[in-house]
Amino acid sequence: MIEKELLFVPLGGAGEIGMNLSLYGYGDDWVMIDCGVTFSDDRHPGVEVFVPDITFVNEEIENLHGIIITHAHEDHIGGVPHLWRYLKCPIYATPFAAGHLRRKLSEAGLAAKVPLNEIDPGGKSKVGPFSFDFIPLAHSVPETQAVALKTPAGTVLHITDWKIDPAPIVGSTTDQLRLKSIGDNGVISMMCDSTNIQVSGHSGSEGVLSDSLAELISACEKRVVVACFASNIARLVTCFKAAEAAGRSVGLVGRSLWTMTENARKCGYLDGIPEFLSPEEVGFLPRDKVLILATGSQGEPRAALSRIAADSHNDIVLERGDTVIFSSKEIPGNERAIGRVQNQLSRLGVNIITEKDEFVHVSGHPARDEVAELYRWVKPPIVVPIHGETRHLTEHIKFATKQGIPESLVVQNGSVLKLSPGPAEIIDEVPHGRYAVDGKNLIAVDSEILKTRRRLTYGGLVAVTIVLDKKGYLVVDPEISFHGVLEGQGKLASEILEELVEDVSDGINSLRQKNRKNNDNVEELTSRLIRRVLRQECGLRPVVQLHVIRT
Repeated sequence: MIEKELLFVPLGGAGEIGMNLSLYGYGDDWVMIDCGVTFSDDRHPGVEVFVPDITFVNEEIENLHGIIITHAHEDHIGGVPHLWRYLKCPIYATPFAAGHLRRKLSEAGLAAKVPLNEIDPGGKSKVGPFSFDFIPLAHSVPETQAVALKTPAGTVLHITDWKIDPAPIVGSTTDQLRLKSIGDNGVISMMCDSTNIQVSGHSGSEGVLSDSLAELISACEKRVVVACFASNIARLVTCFKAAEAAGRSVGLVGRSLWTMTENARKCGYLDGIPEFLSPEEVGFLPRDKVLILATGSQGEPRAALSRIAADSHNDIVLERGDTVIFSSKEIPGNERAIGRVQNQLSRLGVNIITEKDEFVHVSGHPARDEVAELYRWVKPPIVVPIHGETRHLTEHIKFATKQGIPESLVVQNGSVLKLSPGPAEIIDEVPHGRYAVDGKNLIAVDSEILKTRRRLTYGGLVAVTIVLDKKGYLVVDPEISFHGVLEGQGKLASEILEELVEDVSDGINSLRQKNRKNNDNVEELTSRLIRRVLRQECGLRPVVQLHVIRT
């Protein structure tokens, strides 16, 4: 009898930070852990988020028994509303993550369709032929859980997004005793967070941060804005206590902050904290009597802080002498967006405080000392780094080796890692990548739609209407209009327009009659002529959109 293989297949989160999706397979049976998104940038106009390519999952869809959600961050949960219509399997999550997910599913019209099973933090459940234990972890969002996945081949510990914090303010500490127990009973492998593996020491405690923020806020004389992640409920509580000590009322600005705090209240994490002020109410208070918590710490263009910095928010206005505290870490890739917001704030005369200036943030991910401590608790024979870019995964391998871990392997998205039987090894690669969420549709990153948008962004658009009679002769001069082209370029736009009209007219008239009757020939010629003139005169390569009308 051939022994069944235990496989690990990451389709997101291995070789990148974000878009986490991990698959575990035993024989023909599969279970998924997390289903997240990653956020777009200005290279992909009109796209806000990407989801993993689940082509491989679709091939095994009848054998996918469920999705286990570790916590409520978007890079672990945000893909569910976009992908569930393909996956169509039960979901298992703690009450806080389930509450957040329920709202997202409702917005997608899926609330009544998705079997959503709530599992208490630290609880247990079964999913198909697998069973799993949730193990509470300290992190920057409540109810973050490790997953001890129990298979017929043994137990795998999946521990992504965690830290060791003796005073997390909100939520539980990392359950050291449960992790030790899992290790004492033996694990086949441990998949472990790599985000801060290059950071020495300890990630820091939310409880200690509370004192620093309180001191900083008390020293501010005018309006104070704290930009942080909406999911960081502990940071909200920390800021509330700091504001209370400074005699300030607290307002929330940003839709996601309101939805997260509503969910936190339902789960009992804001007991004793009064209702926050709305943006409208904040405007009626003296500037030195209010603290505003705002979304947009990563420079997201549609977030509250970006609109405040651009002086386009309906209710919140910042003036010279006000202070904005960025109580978060710059996520790699967001530097330009954050810099843009900070430059706008500086032009308004606003004081800016970041983690480079003062102690205003602690990470939710473990530094090296914490990872080493986890190794001692679990004693894994194999460590597989996850949740990190390739440089993080590679450094994690080096660190694990120095800590005496017998074996460690780097896997990338799409790798098929065999954990048993026999030695752990990468045995295959499956389709992987990402799809852009475009409204209600998913489109490939290399699709013509996105390529055209990029060309429009960089080169603009020239729209051309050509009216021909039945014999293919021009009825009127070509109608040419520019969009995002020519302004401030060399010759006057009117002169270049005249040149284009003349060249296109001459070109069409010079075609043989049979070619003039073929729209493809007319369009190809016109497009080539327009591109040539604009490249020579302006150095531009615009998108050319043609309409040929036959009368």
